[in-house]
Amino acid sequence: MLENGETIFRKSKDGRKLRIAIWKTPKKKVNGTVFFLNGHREFIEKYSETFEFFIRKGFNVITLDWRGWGLSERPFPSKPKIQHISSAREYQLDLDNVISLAKETALTTPWYLVAHSLGCLLGLRRLTSEPLSFERYIFLSPLWGSFPNVPKTIQRFALKFEKTLRFLGLTMLTEQSPEKYKPYSLTVDFKKNTLTSDFKQFKRLQTILGENKNLHSGTPTLGYFIEILKEIDSLNHINIPDRKILVLLAEQEQITDNNAAKKLIERFDFIDLITIKESQHEILIEKEKIRKKALSLIHTFLKS
Repeated sequence: MLENGETIFRKSKDGRKLRIAIWKTPKKKVNGTVFFLNGHREFIEKYSETFEFFIRKGFNVITLDWRGWGLSERPFPSKPKIQHISSAREYQLDLDNVISLAKETALTTPWYLVAHSLGCLLGLRRLTSEPLSFERYIFLSPLWGSFPNVPKTIQRFALKFEKTLRFLGLTMLTEQSPEKYKPYSLTVDFKKNTLTSDFKQFKRLQTILGENKNLHSGTPTLGYFIEILKEIDSLNHINIPDRKILVLLAEQEQITDNNAAKKLIERFDFIDLITIKESQHEILIEKEKIRKKALSLIHTFLKS
């Protein structure tokens, strides 16, 4: 973890204990606060270099481990390697918790939202429901479409027969044995990974996970998968409020669906879209030249 930060464990409205971290910039002139929403099965430490960038540029940073991941409370404490939610709305309770803490600690405004992957889906929901929550919105590698690695026929089947699957008690099935679960970066060779083209960053991620088993997430249930698909489908048919929005797509994306994101974005001429050349899914833990390009675009957007 970065130095000079504060880690807080705090319960959401439905009683789920969450880990939240805050860093205050030492700069005399504070440019505002960045709320960072990470993606699926991620954890605070993963983006420490990005947080350091914002802090150096005069921004406070607040972020969290979403429920079920990192050091936040798991849905089934006796079976911590199972991921499950009853509704994607649960994540909005997590974000409510972060916003409430930011108000209590008087984190400097304006507030900016920076989100990655699944965090973009959750951030988009907040944008559509409470657009004035943040001054500007930045989305990286957004999960705004179907899962490219799961056949679309299976995704459509899960949505169409959700009630039947629930009636049969099948929504608690998991894609793999929870006891055998290992994080993706500890099971794949660097040359085959779809996260980053930077060997140093890939090894850094492996080291963090190798030395901190409690950060390992778990395997999602069928019910979890269905709820995320429902949220994607819902948000693809909703109007996006006219706010300052920047979307960065990874040119070599293999985890989320760039075409779906572009299809959503093209409906709204106030959204700025930039494709980051040579980047894989993890734009913020890519090769230094790619990271610098992305962070420069983000900083320019925040200061414009």
